[in-house]
Amino acid sequence: MTSAVNPSARHPKEQPDVSVIVDALNSAESIGACLESVLSQNEDGFRVEVLAFDRGSRDGTRETLEQWAAGRPAELRCGVVAPSDTPAEARNAGIEQSSGRFLLFLNGTDRLVPGALRRMTETAETEEADVVLGKVAGLDGQKVGTSMFARNAADADVYTSRVYWSLSPDKLFRRSLVERCFLRFPTDWRVGEDQVFTALGYLYADRIAVVADQECVLQARRIAGVNHSRYAGSAVERMLLTRQMTAMVAERVRPGAERDHLMARHVELELGKATGAAYLKCEDPEQRHRILTEAREVLDAYVTPGVIARLPRPLSVRMELIRLGRFAEAERLISFEVDKEKAEMLVEGGRVYRRYPFFRDPEVGLADEVYEITHTLRAKHRLNKASWSGTLLQLGGHGYFEQLSTKVPGVKVVLRERRTGAEHRFRVFSTPSPKLNAATRIDRSQAGFEAKLELSAADGHRPIGPGLWDMYLYICYQGVGKEVRLGGSRAQTLQDRTKQGVVVAPTDASGLERVCHLYATKAGNLTLEVSERRPLPGA
Repeated sequence: MTSAVNPSARHPKEQPDVSVIVDALNSAESIGACLESVLSQNEDGFRVEVLAFDRGSRDGTRETLEQWAAGRPAELRCGVVAPSDTPAEARNAGIEQSSGRFLLFLNGTDRLVPGALRRMTETAETEEADVVLGKVAGLDGQKVGTSMFARNAADADVYTSRVYWSLSPDKLFRRSLVERCFLRFPTDWRVGEDQVFTALGYLYADRIAVVADQECVLQARRIAGVNHSRYAGSAVERMLLTRQMTAMVAERVRPGAERDHLMARHVELELGKATGAAYLKCEDPEQRHRILTEAREVLDAYVTPGVIARLPRPLSVRMELIRLGRFAEAERLISFEVDKEKAEMLVEGGRVYRRYPFFRDPEVGLADEVYEITHTLRAKHRLNKASWSGTLLQLGGHGYFEQLSTKVPGVKVVLRERRTGAEHRFRVFSTPSPKLNAATRIDRSQAGFEAKLELSAADGHRPIGPGLWDMYLYICYQGVGKEVRLGGSRAQTLQDRTKQGVVVAPTDASGLERVCHLYATKAGNLTLEVSERRPLPGA
C-alpha cells in the first residue's frame, strides 16, 4: 500500500522544473547526503522538488525522511510504500504524485553534483531532448560505465551509440514522454525493473542527449538489501532478466542491425554475467545445466552473427560454445576467464587473434572470427613536425598499435579528397623511437616516421588537384593496418605560416595558378585546401 505525500506542501504558484524521486531502503546513513545534494540544486529561476519513499527500512530511514520533510516542506515530501524487493512501487508513486516538467530517479545512497540538474535541463530544452544522460561517476568504489560519455551529444542514436549500455534510471526524463507512453516500472519483475523503464524511454524518445563534459550523478555501490534487489547477482535471476529484456527488444525492434545492436548489450551484460562467475557459484549441476540450456534457447531465438560480432572476446567464443550445445567446453572457458588466464596473440594474414581455448580445434569447429581482435586494436599517433620546403611538405611523428610490436612497418601518409574520395599515398620512412620503446615491454623501436609530400607531383607526375584533402596516417605493422586522421594529437599548434599559400602549379593557359593552404579542423585534424587563383600582384 502506498502512502501519499502531503499535497499541501507543494509550491502554490509555479510548477517545478524537475521532480527527483528517491527510493530509500535501509539508507539512514546516506540519505541525508543524498537529499542535501538534490535540494541544493534549487536556485533562483530553477526549482526542484523531491519525493522520497521508504519501503520497509529497519534502520531508521523513515524517521530520517520525516525529519527532513518537516524542515523543508516546500521542497521535500516523503511517503511510505509496502516492503518490496524492488523500488518499482516507490518510483511509480513518485511519478503519480510529482508535478515537475522533468523526472529523475535516484537511490538513497546516490548523490547529484552541484548544478547537475540545471545543466541537464538546459540541455533538454536546448536540444529538445526527451531523455538526457548526465555523466555518471562512482562512489565508494562503485564501477560505472563510461563508454556512453565519450563526448557531448545533441541527438544520440540509440541504435548506433553506446547510450543503451546505460539503463539505470538516473537520467532526466521529460514528463510528457513518460505520460504519453505511460512509462512505469513493472512491479512484477524481481530484478531489472529499471532497465525496461529506461530502455522503453530510449525507444520512444524523439531525441536523446548526452552531457559528457560535466559529472552529474554520483552512483553508489549497489548492495543487496540497501539499494538493490537481493536477487540481482544470482545466475538464475540474471537469466530471467536476459529472457525478459531480449523478448522486449524483439517485440519492438525489427530484425537487422538495429536489433543486433540492442541485443548485443543484453548478451554482453545480462547473459554474459548469467553464464560467467555467477554461473560457477551455482553448486547444483542440474541448475547449471538448466542455465546453459536457457541461454542456448535465447541464443537460438535472438542472437545473429551480427550480435556475436559485436561482443567482446572471449565472450563471443563462450556464446558460440553454448549455442552449439558444447556445455562442457563452455564451462572450461568460463573457468579460464574467471581465473584471468592469458591467451597468446596470433598475427596472421593481416588479422589478429587470441588463442583462447578451442581455437582451431577441429572437434569443436568454431570459426576464427569469434577469436579475432583486429577491430579492437588501439592505434596511437602523434605529429611532432610539419614544415614546408618549397612545394615539399615534411611531416614527422610516431604511430603504433598498443597491442602490437612495430616489426615489419608499412606506415603511409594518405591524402583523400573529401568530395570525390580520390587519394594519394606517400611513402613513410621509419625512424627510431627510443623513448616509446623504453616505456613498454612491447617493441616500439620503429614507431617513428618521417614523410615527404611533394605536392607539385602528388601522383609522381602531376600536381595535387583542387579540393579539400584530408590527411590520414595509415598505421601498419606485421601486415595489420588501420587508418586514423592525422593531426588531432600533435606537439604544438600547427599553422600554415605561408599565409598567401604555397604555389604547387604555376600559371597555366587560363592564367591561374594552383595553391595549397594547410589548416586544422575544429577537431584538430589536418586538411590541405587546394584551389586555383590568379597570381598575386608582385608575387
